[in-house]
Order: sequence, then structure tokens, then C-alpha cells
Amino acid sequence: MGLLAISVMVQLYNISFVEGPILRENAKVQRIQERVIPASRGNIYSADGQLLVTSMPVYDVYWDAVVVTQERMDTLLAGSMRDLARFLPERTAGQWAGYLQSQYKKQKRYAPIAKDLSFSDVQKITSLPFFDGNTNETGLIREERHQRIRPFGGLASRTIGYDRPDAKTGLEGTFSDKLRGTNGKRTMQHLGGTRWKPIENGYVTEPRNGMDVVTTIDARMQDIAHRALLKSLRKNAADHGCVVLVETSTGKIRAIVNLGKSIDDSNYTETVNYAVWEATEPGSTFKLASVMAGLEDGVIDTATLVNTENGVYTVQGKNVKDSHQGGYGTISVARALELSSNTGIVKALYPHYAKRPQDFVDRLYKFGLADKTQVELLGESLPKIPKPSDKGWSGTTLPWMMFGYNVQITPLQTLMFYNAIANEGKLLKPLIVEEVRDRGTSVYSAEKEIVQSAIASKETIHKLKEILTNTVKRGTAAIIDSDSLAMAGKTGTCQLEYWNKERMGHQASFVGFFPADNPQYSCIVVINRPTRGNIYGGTVSAPVFRDIALEVNKLSPAPYQVAAGMLKEGPTGWAQKSQKTQKSVLQKAAVQLSRNILPSFHGLPGHEVIALLENAGWVVRVSGAGRVKEQSVPAGSRFHRPGTLEISLG
Repeated sequence: MGLLAISVMVQLYNISFVEGPILRENAKVQRIQERVIPASRGNIYSADGQLLVTSMPVYDVYWDAVVVTQERMDTLLAGSMRDLARFLPERTAGQWAGYLQSQYKKQKRYAPIAKDLSFSDVQKITSLPFFDGNTNETGLIREERHQRIRPFGGLASRTIGYDRPDAKTGLEGTFSDKLRGTNGKRTMQHLGGTRWKPIENGYVTEPRNGMDVVTTIDARMQDIAHRALLKSLRKNAADHGCVVLVETSTGKIRAIVNLGKSIDDSNYTETVNYAVWEATEPGSTFKLASVMAGLEDGVIDTATLVNTENGVYTVQGKNVKDSHQGGYGTISVARALELSSNTGIVKALYPHYAKRPQDFVDRLYKFGLADKTQVELLGESLPKIPKPSDKGWSGTTLPWMMFGYNVQITPLQTLMFYNAIANEGKLLKPLIVEEVRDRGTSVYSAEKEIVQSAIASKETIHKLKEILTNTVKRGTAAIIDSDSLAMAGKTGTCQLEYWNKERMGHQASFVGFFPADNPQYSCIVVINRPTRGNIYGGTVSAPVFRDIALEVNKLSPAPYQVAAGMLKEGPTGWAQKSQKTQKSVLQKAAVQLSRNILPSFHGLPGHEVIALLENAGWVVRVSGAGRVKEQSVPAGSRFHRPGTLEISLG
């Protein structure tokens, strides 16, 4: 027993005086640390000043009863509870007083007060006498988090993208290093588990907020393109589709829409960036490149005649067929392109390249069709243009390439090729970012980037522009010809997974520019797997192009101007208010519609309102772009069954 007692005394001495200072210092370091405080992420704007994404700070509030004195409890608690109940009505004044007193008796260090509060809500609480003062006196703990909110809902959501530890997409992912800012540090006390309490109100190192990114997207044009594509997807019961609209002379993307059918229902949402990622066999839109190669090599002219015979041309034992039964007889190469004749194009070109296929392939590479566009969005696919030296090359590879098979290319890559034709041969890099700002000061401004000054001769370019104009006037896209606006473009229809009968489907596309005589915008529409009615690009995708062109052509240039209320409330405050209002109003509107009462849609995004009404069975007629300004049937009107509603946007 004596030896045991001596051993205990020696150990106590060792812990207290030898190891004690080190252990106490370690305990202090573990209990009080400088913790990382995330910076607020930068905003993303449209080119016309609309706030597309912002970071909203939200606060979780807790209470540390250990640091509060009995005197403070006795003198200040009761007088502050009435106002606290007004700010946080989930408890009455008496219930709040009882709750805090019970937490004080238990000496709770992390008693929950409220979650997801705005900064103004926290200010209201800290203004109360009981919580007014230093954290070490009041016990009030504020934990700040940041949420990304989108005032325009799902508009361009796939292009905006996200930045997560496991995945980065869109602008959020591509420009993450600029948007995320620099984290700060704060001295905090460990309260056990994952709970940390700030010791002081200030920072050791203040976080530096991220930069703002201004996109090239025009919110009005994005809204127009979104509505036009959605209408066609529903009408044709298609699987998915995309639209890209670029400014011809600069390559700036003014609208980019990607809509796919949800797995669980028939609604369409932005989930995959089809325009940038999905490389498929393009079909007849690729014929323009084939004809351009022949013109540049001097083996054909647009006036060259070709006999399409009965619409079937046999090459290497395989038949090239026209969709038009019986063929078109003897026609020029220009007319073959206008009518999208497979036999006409292949029969005119193949004999000249059959023994020198590399020459044809080299032309495609010179046009830039084998390269990525280098758009500043993650996930762009590399085009696939086969070469004669490739392992899979066969006797039918070359002729099938000439009408858009055995090659793979994305919608954006196809569009930039057509944009080069509209732009007198200049191949541009597509731009998605207009400017980057650091605390209001511009640190980067996008400039037009010319990839190739001329992909073909002026003579060839002008001939092709004339053919594309005639394709709309008298060719496969004649259905969209308009007296009010001259348009030019090419239809495309191709089979998907034709080797698998169970998966086989079609892709309908149209790509072109407007006005035809002085191109301002180039646009591509691709609709994948239409299952109701027609499957052809001329009847499925071309009308979408027409609707977008006519609406965009009506728009006057929009100067950069911030949304109403943003200057007064700031971007975050405006966005928070806008999102809360939108969500609340849309939810209430859905309830009112179910009760046969027409709600007010004033101030809501047009695409959200149209989707809500059409899902409820209404026929919607729209004018303008943006948010709802007027509706033809007054709010509060009762109806027996859904009818027709006209809404004006602006």
C-alpha cells in the first residue's frame, strides 16, 4: 500500500509540474482556435444587368448560457421577450422566457434560438437589450452560411451550373477561382462536438468576397428561346433539346437553353448541357461543309448538274437514299442542298474524292470542324472526323460522311461553323463571359477572338449564303419563310442508334442566321427523339428557329441596367426578396388554379407562369419577354374550366 501511494504521488507530481504546462497549452489550442470563415461567393449577371445568381448569407443563432450572469437574467430577460416573440413568433413571450430560463439552469452552451435568418433578422435580435453587447456577455452565437439563390429560377440553370466538391459544371465551375473569393479567419472556442463559438465579433483575417461575373446572356433572349424550345418539346413529345443563339459579329452567346424530360414526369428541366456536351451524327446540316469542300477544291460548282435518278445511289454495295420517294430528277448542286438530297450531294462529290479521301478530310479539318470551340464552359466534347488511316475506316465511310453520318459534332460546334459563313468566313470563338468585376471594378473584359480569318474564299461563302437563303424560301425550310424577316439556314434529320432497333430514334435540327442579307444573329435548334407527329428538321426544329428570330428581331438594343429595386436593396437583398416572393406566389397560384380561381402573375418570370398555366390545362398567348406585366383575365376571376389567357411580358 505504501509503494502504491508513493507511485500515485510521483505520477501526480509528473502530471502537475513536468507535463502539466504542455498539456494545458495543448488543451487551450484544442479549445480555442483560429477557424476558417468562408468568403461570400461572387454574383453572376446577364449582359443586360439582370441578377442570375447571388450568394445570400443566412444565419443560425444559438445561445451560450454559461457566459451570462444572473444579474443580466434578472434585469433584462423579461423586458426583451415580447419583442423577441414578435421577431420569432414560433413561441410567445412567456414561452421564450421559460425556454431561456430552463437553458440557463441547465447551463447549456449551444441552445438553439433560430435557423436560416437574414442579416436584418439577426440585427433585430441583437438590438434587444438582453442580446445587445459582446458575445462573451450576451451568449448570443451567430453562425453565418451562404446559399446560392437564382431570382430567375431555372432559366439557363445548366449554363450557370454549380460548384461542388464532387463536381463542377457551367460558369460556377469554370470560374470558381474568381467567384469563390478568399476565406478569412476568426478566433473561436470549441464547445464540444462540431460546435464552435466566436470569441470576438471581429475577424483575425477578414474574408475577401469573390468577384462578380457578367455573362454574355441577354435575359430577354434567353426567355424567348426557352419558351420556344419548351413549346416544341411538348408538342412533339421529344426527349430533350437545345437552342444556342450567338451574336454573329462577336461570337457572344446571347441565349443557351438545354431542356430534358424529367425521369419521374413529363416536365422539362435543365439538367444536361446538350449544346456543349452532346456530340452526335448531325445529319443533313453537315452537307453544307461537304459542298464547301467541293467548291474550295474546284471539283464542283453550285450550278453543276447531278441526276438523282430514282432517289437511290449505290456506293460500295450500299444504297444512299433520299427521303423523297422517286428522287428529284436532274438538279443543280445548289438545288440538291436546298432540297437536302442525299443522293444529289453524294453523287456530285464522291466520284471526285473516292481515290483521294484524305483531301476531303483535310478540308473539313481546315474548316475547324475537328476542333473544340474552346467555349469557357466545362465539358465540351471533341468532334470526331475520321481519317482514312483510322482503324474503322471502310469503303462507305467517306460517302456517308458527305451527308452527315460517321462524324460526330456538338450543336455549338455546328453553330460556330455556320456563324463563320454568316460572318463572311471569319470563324470566332464563342464567348459566354462579358466581364469580370472585383468590387465593382472591371478586371477582365472579353474581346472578340478570331480563330480563323477566313475558312473559305469570299466567292464560296457568298454562294453558300445564297443557297441557305433559298432553302428557307423554296427548300426544306419553306414552312418558316416570312415576309417580315428574311432568314437563312439548313434543315437536318438523322437517325440515332440505327444499329439498335429498340433504341433507334431521330434527331431534328435547324441551323442558320437572320436577317439573311445582314446577319445579326446565328442560331441552332436541335430536338432529340420527337415521338409525336413529324420527325424532320423542317417541321420540328425550323419553326422554333423562326419563332426565336421573329421575337428577337423585334427587340430594341437593351442598355445595361440593373433590375428595379436592386440599387435600393442591394443585389443580395433584392434577390432574397425576389426569390421568396416568386416561390410563395407560385405556390399560392397553383393552389388557386386548383380551386378554379385565376391568380395574379404580375412580376413573375414568364417561363415559370407559362409552365404553371399549361400544366393546369390553359392555352397561353404571350407577347414580349421577361416578367409578367399584364394578364388578359383579371386576378380573382373564377372559371369553370381552363381557357385562354393572354399575358404581356416586359
